[in-house]
Amino acid sequence: MSKIKKLTVTKEEERTQWVKILEAASNYHWDMSGQFEPELIGDVEMKSVARVHRGWARAIQEAIYLIKEWEFDEEDDIKRVDVN
Repeated sequence: MSKIKKLTVTKEEERTQWVKILEAASNYHWDMSGQFEPELIGDVEMKSVARVHRGWARAIQEAIYLIKEWEFDEEDDIKRVDVN
């Protein structure tokens, strides 16, 4: 498996757009988890689906936090992030 050494983003706008897209996806899965929350105690299947959506929402949110933490070095109008 190869490791990613650098992430290239052409503009801060691009980074911001990715964060917005991921936030929308996370919010969607949080909403879906609420829709699948069972009304009847013991509805294991619906509870499982709700948990999956909550898990996806949390995973996406963690990716957002990671992107926000990256520090950029500017070089020739291209921003690069070292990922080690």
